[in-house]
This record gives sequence, structure tokens and C-alpha cells, in this order.
Amino acid sequence: MQIFRDNKGFTLVELLTVVAIIAILGAIVAPNIFRAVERSKVTAVVADYRSIKSAAAAYYSDTGEWPSGNTEGKDPGFVTEPASRVEGWNGPYLESWPAKNPWNGKYAFCCGENGVFEKGSVSLQLDNVPVDAFKELQERLGDNVVKSDSSNCVYILISRN
Repeated sequence: MQIFRDNKGFTLVELLTVVAIIAILGAIVAPNIFRAVERSKVTAVVADYRSIKSAAAAYYSDTGEWPSGNTEGKDPGFVTEPASRVEGWNGPYLESWPAKNPWNGKYAFCCGENGVFEKGSVSLQLDNVPVDAFKELQERLGDNVVKSDSSNCVYILISRN
């Protein structure tokens, strides 16, 4: 009497082959996914910048002046009227001030000298921006609009005076 065995399952070689194929695909796909995530963060910054620039232009149009100083990551008067009561303020100009940038840093509205653009310029300051993201921002908006200082803060120009 002959007994036939039903060998169901995979051999070790077959399993190792599948694992190797998955590892190769992962090595190809993973860097692209990380680059896509970084590009989406840069896209979010560009959208925030355009909204803030538009709000700043409307604020300036209504009041004839820019919000004063560096806002240290707080609303410069685009969402709520400044405590110093600015004549002509007709806001809110933004629904809300962004709590943080995509790299968990903050946005700050800078008016005046910041060491990057000429005196009297108005810019948006970001901190914690990686070097690759800084370079992509420069490619998208122009290297005359996006600059960095010695403390690794990135400044995006809103207006030159």
C-alpha cells in the first residue's frame, strides 16, 4: 500500500523569495512616499503664505499701515482687531492664524528689519524648516522671495517698502 502525502504549503526558498521581493519593492517605494510627504508640507506652507499675504494686503489697504513688529507666532491683527485699535481695521482678514507650520515650528509676521530683506520689508518667518524644504520653497517661490538667516529661520517676502 502506497501512501501519498499532500504537501500543502510553501518551501523555505519560496518564502524567502517573496520576502526579498517585498523588501525590494519597499526600498523603491519608501523614499518616494517620504518625498511626497515633504512636498505636501511645502505645498501647505505655500498655501498658508498666499493666504497670509492676501490678508496682509487687505489689512494694509484698509489701514494704510502694516501690523507692527514681530508677532512671535501670534495673530498680528488679521483675525482679531489689535488691542491698540487701528483706524480703518475692517477684519477679520483670516479665519484663524495658523497655530504652527508643517514642521511643528511657528509662523511669525515680521515687519521691519530682520537681517534678510532690506529695512522696511514685510515677511513671514518660519522656524524648524528642513534644508530640503527650504530649497524647494526657493524653487517654487523664487530665491529672491525665500531667504534664510544665521539662526536657520526662513523668511518669505510679503512686501518690499
